[in-house]
Amino acid sequence: TIQSTMTATGARPAADGAAEQTSLPIHVQIQNTEERSSMLKSFTVYIVEISDFGRKYSIERRFDDFSKLHADLIEVDPNMPPIPEKRMFASTDASVVAERKPAFERLLRHMLRSEQTVMEKHQTVFKFLELSPPAVVAFRYLFKAQRLNNARQCGRLTDPKYEKDHAYRLAHPSMVKMSLRLLATENALQEAYKASVAAAQAASKDAEDGGASGGYANLGDADGAPDAEKSPTPKSGASQVQEAEAAIVEMLRFAVASGGEQARKFFLQEKGLSVLLSFIFRKGKKDAAAAGGEIPAPDLRARNVLNGLIKAEGEKFAAAFASFLSAGGVAVLNDGLDLMQQSQGFADFVSKLLWIAWDQEAQCAFLADSHSREALGLLSALFQCPSKGARVCSGLLLSCAIANQLLQGREDQAARGVAQLTEEMVASCPTWSAEGQEQPAQAELRSFIQGLGSNDERFGRILSCTQAPWQLNGGTLPDEDNPLWAGSCFALWCLLKMKPDPAKLKPLRPVLPALAQQAPFRARWLAGDLILMLQLQVPADLSTCSEEAIIETTYQERASMESALMEQLQHGRQSLQAELAQSSQVISSQHCLVAERQHPLPLAVAEGGSVARPGSGSNGSDCQRALDASLSRLASIRKGLGSTLEAAEAKRQAAENAVREVLDLDLSDSNTQAEDHQLDSLISTLRQTEADYMARKMEQDQSCSHLSAHDAHVASTNSAMDEADKAVQQMRQRISEHEADISSKQRDVQSKRTLASSDLTSLRQRLSSELEEIKQRQNRLRERALQIQASNLPDGESLPDGSNPQEEMAKLKAEAGRLKTRAAELQQEQQSVTADPQQLERLAQEAEEAVRNLCDQREGLRLELQQLEHAHLAARSAWQEAMTGLQGSRQQKEFADLQGSALKRQLESQWASWHPVWSRRLQLWKGRALALSRARQGSELLSSAADLGWDGLRQEHAARQEVLSAAHQLQSQLAELAHGLSAIDDSMLG
Repeated sequence: TIQSTMTATGARPAADGAAEQTSLPIHVQIQNTEERSSMLKSFTVYIVEISDFGRKYSIERRFDDFSKLHADLIEVDPNMPPIPEKRMFASTDASVVAERKPAFERLLRHMLRSEQTVMEKHQTVFKFLELSPPAVVAFRYLFKAQRLNNARQCGRLTDPKYEKDHAYRLAHPSMVKMSLRLLATENALQEAYKASVAAAQAASKDAEDGGASGGYANLGDADGAPDAEKSPTPKSGASQVQEAEAAIVEMLRFAVASGGEQARKFFLQEKGLSVLLSFIFRKGKKDAAAAGGEIPAPDLRARNVLNGLIKAEGEKFAAAFASFLSAGGVAVLNDGLDLMQQSQGFADFVSKLLWIAWDQEAQCAFLADSHSREALGLLSALFQCPSKGARVCSGLLLSCAIANQLLQGREDQAARGVAQLTEEMVASCPTWSAEGQEQPAQAELRSFIQGLGSNDERFGRILSCTQAPWQLNGGTLPDEDNPLWAGSCFALWCLLKMKPDPAKLKPLRPVLPALAQQAPFRARWLAGDLILMLQLQVPADLSTCSEEAIIETTYQERASMESALMEQLQHGRQSLQAELAQSSQVISSQHCLVAERQHPLPLAVAEGGSVARPGSGSNGSDCQRALDASLSRLASIRKGLGSTLEAAEAKRQAAENAVREVLDLDLSDSNTQAEDHQLDSLISTLRQTEADYMARKMEQDQSCSHLSAHDAHVASTNSAMDEADKAVQQMRQRISEHEADISSKQRDVQSKRTLASSDLTSLRQRLSSELEEIKQRQNRLRERALQIQASNLPDGESLPDGSNPQEEMAKLKAEAGRLKTRAAELQQEQQSVTADPQQLERLAQEAEEAVRNLCDQREGLRLELQQLEHAHLAARSAWQEAMTGLQGSRQQKEFADLQGSALKRQLESQWASWHPVWSRRLQLWKGRALALSRARQGSELLSSAADLGWDGLRQEHAARQEVLSAAHQLQSQLAELAHGLSAIDDSMLG
């Protein structure tokens, strides 16, 4: 801690407003010194190593620099530690340097922890350390005085002109911790504002007295030059707090998005997610109160912090969010429960945040026993929120929990909720809509759902929910009452709204025919719709289709799709007809009730809504005014009932037309029997052709595999043959070398024996004579060279024409080299002729033995050569055999390719005949599905119109009760008035 560090260094603790008990981002250290010399004396330079928010550099200072710094700031902070006395002519002594170095360190560290010196307006200590204005602003942000101003200045570090060189400071742990602390509570920024005001007032008073404290640090131009130091333009307290708040949030965004892994790790360790979400909810409530109850969207800047964290963390965000949930995150999310139930923006925000991190670890953390009630309450609130997107998201959240069996006995209840949501979404947001006719709200919902499966991991969760019923039941479809079906149906509906690429549904597609035939009714119908969607995406040109066995897939899916779609259509016709009849009856009943309520009121109501009553004026009683207001509201509501019923009647007519369109669809078999026969015939031929093509394609793949194997075998045998050939050549080279050694040894034997049997006296004399002559010639050459170098040639002698001393010296050196070489040869020959004849004989015998050994080795090498030549022949034979096999494989592949190409052309030709007929059938089913969707939408709108009618009638009933109450109160007052008037004694009037 700072306290312990100061105690260890002998410094006093900083004032109460100093930076919090955390490691400060600017460190100073003096480890090295250097002795320097000038013309007059020697001196010591202290090398101050500075860490500026992690980036290090060093500066050089002398004793006088520290002495001046101390003198400049001693009045600002009288508690500064002293510095050693100045000693003349001893500044380089080891004992003096050892005393001064820690003293200077203590001085600098104290100044960096003292609020008085840090906030001193001339920035003396920062200039001494050569720190830039952005470093000063960031460092002062950690101190209490003027924190809001410094926060606003720090926010500017994310500007392009500062970001590259200076914004890294925002990711320092001390900066992140301070920013989180200021956002953690409502009062933190208010307290900082009060502290800033107090500091500004103290600075103003001190300036009047000629003091040096209270200066502002401002960022300057793009070159880093500071602006003129002056107080910021006066602003209201709320405005300053808002600007500082925005800057702090932006600083956090930079830290988590661009500050690196360590900054994000520290952010999470300091409960950054809890702080940020609490801030978002707190700000939402505050803004709603300021706007008179209208709840705005979640704060965009704070959401950008979360988006930056999610993007930077990637796959690791789910684990971080799970830790947040385990450490009280569910309670934090529940703080925004009211906002979610009233605001679409907050509901979308929370539900999507949960979905982004909703892996199994996060699900377990969210539904842990310690807070499972609160967690399920949160999901329930999302189910009932005004946002359809959030409700869809909550349905997927709950479906995943059901699929992972994490609800511990609540599966049936959850499944009923998800099933109810599925039915609601199928009715209000049908899976089929005509091109260009999709309503904006539905297009927005579809875009939202597509975003939920934007990456493979999240899309995989939806697929897992779809596949859960049979994957968790040993590969077979479970009973219809299994809760897993609810999540599977909802996931199927989401897949239909997403309209993903068919390749992404490859794991699900083999099971779709069984789903469309054997699953519960809603799953059957959704599976049929999904098959229809996939079949409509099959291209007319088979050569562009990347799916294998598409014809067999179509054959397997055709019957189950048509069966499911027909069942859905027939059921829809019946249910829609019943719903239309029921809604029409309801609206007729409402017409009667409204007609009864359209009779004129006994008291006339003026156009403006006020009651027209003779004698009524501004002096009427409170009961009269209450009755007037109640009658006005009743009249207005009754007038609105007529408009509501007119709209309901229009919707009823539209719904009846849409339902009639479905009822009028011709579903008889007479029109499709001939087409079915044609489709059956074509698909049978196509299946056989595709089966032949797939078999031939398998042969092609096998041929390719065999060809690759033969290629590898040829390469292997060729390599072996090359190795064998290389071994033969190397062995022949070794044999040649042995034969050369044998010949050399034999000559040596012959030479030694010749020398041993010869009289060599005359030869030795000749050699000695020649050596003596060479020595004399060498002496003459040396004398000649000395003369040339001294330019002292004998009288009458000169250099040859056209030559200079250098060329002559070069000739002399060349001649001396030849003589030296010849002398060495003669000396060697002289040594050989001076040997003892018996020794020469012995050496000759040894050489003969060596020759015999070499001959034996040569014979062994010749045997090895024969073996290597046999191996080479075998390798060559294997290579030739492999080449023969390769040629055969190539021929087989070419034949398979020809047959495959022919079958593919035949298949494409047959497909060209099949596809138009099948496409017409698919378009027919699509048209029926669109008609059913329109009818469902019309029925849903009619039902909502009937509900609005009942709401209007209830409002009319409440208004009538209000009128009756006001009338009763007025009657009571009139009765009291009559009683009072009648009680007057008029008997005396005569």
